[in-house]
Amino acid sequence: MKSTKVYVGGMHCDACSTLITSQFKKVDGVRNVKVDLGAQTAEIFYDNHAPSVGSLRKRAEKYGYTVSTSRPAPTRQQRTPLWQWAVAALIAGSLVGLFALLQHSGLMSAMGTASAGATYGVALLVGVVASLSTCLAVVGAIVIAFAETYQAAPGESAASAVVRPNILFHLGRIATFAVLGGVLGLIGGELSLTGRFMSVLTMGVAVFMLLLGLNILGFAPSLTRLGIKMPARLTSGLDKMKTSRSPAMPLALGGLTFFLPCGFTQSMQIMALGSGSFLRGASIMALFAVGTLPVLFTAGISASWTRQHKVVVFQKAAGLLVIAFAILTLSSGARLFGFTGRITPGTTATTPPSTTPPVTTPPSTTPPVTTPPTTSQRIEMHVKYAGFEPAVLHVKKGVPVTFAVFGDEVTGCTSRIIIPSLNISKDIGPGENDITFTPTAAGSIPYSCWMGMVHGTIVVDD
Repeated sequence: MKSTKVYVGGMHCDACSTLITSQFKKVDGVRNVKVDLGAQTAEIFYDNHAPSVGSLRKRAEKYGYTVSTSRPAPTRQQRTPLWQWAVAALIAGSLVGLFALLQHSGLMSAMGTASAGATYGVALLVGVVASLSTCLAVVGAIVIAFAETYQAAPGESAASAVVRPNILFHLGRIATFAVLGGVLGLIGGELSLTGRFMSVLTMGVAVFMLLLGLNILGFAPSLTRLGIKMPARLTSGLDKMKTSRSPAMPLALGGLTFFLPCGFTQSMQIMALGSGSFLRGASIMALFAVGTLPVLFTAGISASWTRQHKVVVFQKAAGLLVIAFAILTLSSGARLFGFTGRITPGTTATTPPSTTPPVTTPPSTTPPVTTPPTTSQRIEMHVKYAGFEPAVLHVKKGVPVTFAVFGDEVTGCTSRIIIPSLNISKDIGPGENDITFTPTAAGSIPYSCWMGMVHGTIVVDD
């Protein structure tokens, strides 16, 4: 076979290589394609007549790539105007504010996302952001293949030819994400993770998300360039499956996207592993898949997964939003770092015995003449969908404390409270749940839910 080389501009990750390879193979006369991501080239193998550059360009340009026979001269990267950064920051800030408002209003509960507190809301919104980013380009390429493979034949309705396989794709995707996310949750629950390990796991999610956000903003390389790539055998199998007209293929393809090396998906998989239960793990991954549905479904129906039509402002806003979520997740992991005990959600935990047992006043037949010194103190906190109320409590140093926690509106995240500095872990159920301890030094004692997403402080006064 003979070969020729063209330069392809705009490739940034392994998903781009896969997409360019599959598109160039559809050009008449092309026998094989070898893409070099680092060199931004594609070597085209053919038998007799070399394919025209115009036919290759036509295939690539609809996805936002450029094709030329010579290496393009390096150009100075165009700087994003300050006003676009300002608008992007305003959009991202508004979405974070809306998320906080929904979380504190209790609407997350009505939406079915309260059972894991803020984590479920983050999973849903990260799904939306992921579907708008280039990290899911490979999934976009798969759903666009439906538009080309399932085009309506004469006398066949568009609904049965295009809409139906796309619906099946997303049903398979959501169902598989839910089931395998639940399995990850079960594995995490069986591991009986320690608070320190959970902290490292959570902060690992944050680092993943931070890299993703910086990549969207253009300040960091993609995760595929850091070595996270889709296996060649899986790439080849997916390429064959997405051109099949079998009714079962959309379902199978949707499920297989769980294993694609998308940084967003991997972040949510780590979060599902740390959830500790089948239901929470399934909910995290299912909500993430639901978040990606609107954009991917639209892309599959309209076959318009193109980067050149994206507005830079919204790309920057998506990057800033992911970084905001990364900071939120990082702070949650940091709160858990000091806790070395086990945090296995859903199991009964015993509160460690207090170092100083409460002192009780013996009964007396005569009323005391003077007021006795304080021998115990009681503080109360109510668990609500919006968080802990009140979140800040005050106690005296050296006096035994009964920390009464009322489980008014317990969710998955707030079903267990941990106090890292005291190495206390306590299941929270309906009604009153008592935690006893004796503060030995003035200062602050932070406490949180077992995932670190909802937190409060006990202030110890002299």
